[in-house]
Amino acid sequence: MALSAGLRLVAWARRPEADATQASRAALNRRIAELSAQARREELEARRNRDLDLFVAQRPIA
Repeated sequence: MALSAGLRLVAWARRPEADATQASRAALNRRIAELSAQARREELEARRNRDLDLFVAQRPIA
């Protein structure tokens, strides 16, 4: 059991390092995902505001 754990530790230590391009690509993908989510939220809010404006405009004034 300890031998297999030791071998796994050695294999982990010898793993190839993630290069800078992978890290920058991951950061770029995270940023794109954040911007996409923000754009979806803003579009949803704008759609809700338009729908509310249409609803209020169609109601008769009491």
